[in-house]
Amino acid sequence: MKFEYEVFESIPDLLMVAANSFSLGMRQISTLFVYGDYIMFYSPTLSGEKDESVWVISMAKGTLPLGLIEFDTETKEIVKILKPVNPEKSHFLVVKPQKSTILDKAMGNYTHSQ
Repeated sequence: MKFEYEVFESIPDLLMVAANSFSLGMRQISTLFVYGDYIMFYSPTLSGEKDESVWVISMAKGTLPLGLIEFDTETKEIVKILKPVNPEKSHFLVVKPQKSTILDKAMGNYTHSQ
């Protein structure tokens, strides 16, 4: 398993990329992970060299409330909501996994590369 990283200066910058990484017509809610001091999302890509899987880890330092949030890409406003109502805005489910072997490996590799 190989990891590539995108590290953003702010959570709104991360959300701008995350909002554009999926089609709203196909997927209404994307998942973000609270992991350590970071907010992250990851995407598996096609096989890399020697059929090794490559995971793109996008992250920014900071916090978000757990649960459902709505993000407005025009104003960069983040609001905690109960259910997605406005199709013009991006929606994310923010979760804090008790354990994630993918994020453990990714953060271990990232920390060692610093």
